[in-house]
Amino acid sequence: MPKNTPPDLNIRPRILYQVAKAAWEGTLFERKGEICHLLQREFADKATRRLVANQIRIAMGLEPTDSEEVINEYDAEALMGIGSEPVVIANPEACENCHSFSCEKACPLGAITRDELGRPSIDRTKCANDGYCISACQFGALADKSQFVPLINLLRQNSHKVYASVAPAFAGQFGSKVTAGKLRSALLKLGFTEMVETALYADLITIKEAFEYDDKVKSEHDFLITSCCCPIWIKLIENKFPDLMGHISPSVSPMIASGRLIKELEPEAKVVFIGPCVAKKSEAQLPDLKGAIDFVLTFQELTTIFEAAAITPSEEPDEENPLASWGGRVYARTGGVSDAVGTTLEKLIPRRAELFKPIKADGIPDCTKLLEEIKAGKREFNFIEGMACRGGCVGGPGRLLPPEEGTNHVNDYGNAAPAHTPVENPQIYSTLAKLGHYNGMPTMTGTSKMAAILARKLGSVIK
Repeated sequence: MPKNTPPDLNIRPRILYQVAKAAWEGTLFERKGEICHLLQREFADKATRRLVANQIRIAMGLEPTDSEEVINEYDAEALMGIGSEPVVIANPEACENCHSFSCEKACPLGAITRDELGRPSIDRTKCANDGYCISACQFGALADKSQFVPLINLLRQNSHKVYASVAPAFAGQFGSKVTAGKLRSALLKLGFTEMVETALYADLITIKEAFEYDDKVKSEHDFLITSCCCPIWIKLIENKFPDLMGHISPSVSPMIASGRLIKELEPEAKVVFIGPCVAKKSEAQLPDLKGAIDFVLTFQELTTIFEAAAITPSEEPDEENPLASWGGRVYARTGGVSDAVGTTLEKLIPRRAELFKPIKADGIPDCTKLLEEIKAGKREFNFIEGMACRGGCVGGPGRLLPPEEGTNHVNDYGNAAPAHTPVENPQIYSTLAKLGHYNGMPTMTGTSKMAAILARKLGSVIK
């Protein structure tokens, strides 16, 4: 590979496509050597066989190795499901040509360092697996592991019900003509049992956050940090502002809520989260959350699977199954959580809505600045929302559209919802009834069954 020349970044999409296509056709293991040889010839002036083999391994969800072999005898178990940390160093030799240290600068938590030879290492205790370093690297040295090989195998086996929990940020991502109904039809054609809106479970979390606010914010000195949506926001507080951990709401994200609730009703089901966030791959593996979500796909990875399976979502039937309110759907953009909780408080506990003072932080720099102000006692608000990616979830590294366009599509998708708030959403009451709540709205705090499903233990409990 010529010195100081970044590799063609098209190598990863090509590898993802070839791996997905072979997996979909059921020939991946037989063709792994052929694929490696084919791609090595295609990128002969830009990539060694070991680099190509490692990129194929990463596309299969495996760790890179020092070997030129694609698969070894120790990989069988790893190929069965979610593996270890999603962000890996794929090609450390490429870093020798880098003098900008862009991955270190892009990491908001200081998790990347270099040795005397310029080779990077990742401190796993600090890493949020957000994928910012991957986007910043011009040399293709970093990558995030995909999980679609075991997922495709599961879909082909047809041995379990497999649900797709699709983040509301999907709106517009697959093309202006791809409605929720068309995306649902495309996913059913892939072999999913059903597509559900993650936004429905955001509706439930919204109600829980409203009750948590009522329970925790009693005076002008109290405040609540919402834990919804963004695992990087929580990791930032854990790493740099641990004294604020006790103010974080003890709620799971809508992703985790979707998996837990689906499996509460169908214990043998598998749940796949589909969204723009690389960090969700790490969140799904956290000890107190593990088991709710079986696989995580980014929008980019789902697009690759559609291409490999020769499915064009825009040409599929428009058969929507609307489940969520406006409040749940706008979680996908910055300020959405605060807006949803505020409007829900007005319906649920009107007397508390008058004192609701939200603030939102958009992007890691804003999040850090806001947390520093809170730590210093500068605060005129009592409900704090942080989104690590600019624009919110629509700005995640696995997106297909610029954040501004994604925000516009999400707002349109929200405005098309059959209900404005979770309190007015009949699907919420249907879901609650399936779980044994037949009479109105449970509080969702304390020790009730619903509270336990939607809760997590994170840091100190607010007194």
